[in-house]
Amino acid sequence: MPRYLCSQLVSLRENSRDSVVNLEEIWETGATIESEDAVVEGAAVEIRCDAAVFTGRTTRIERHEHGWTVEIEFSPETPWNPEKFRPQHLLDVSTVKDKSGA
Repeated sequence: MPRYLCSQLVSLRENSRDSVVNLEEIWETGATIESEDAVVEGAAVEIRCDAAVFTGRTTRIERHEHGWTVEIEFSPETPWNPEKFRPQHLLDVSTVKDKSGA
């Protein structure tokens, strides 16, 4: 299952709290976001991007000097489909050629 690098501000809802986060990576069954606010591992969350809504649970949280990297597993009812939602900046890294000759 391919994973795509991306960059887009989206809304994250955890419990009744909304925050703006950056969507960094997306694939059919999940996503990775960067958040300035702490997010609880295992929490039920909702991501809103334009008209698209993805529900799921946080599966991995990593703190760093600028905030948190959060991995989210989408619910089977709300998988990502690039035809329904395409982040503003989307890169399929499998299409990038290695210029080093390796």
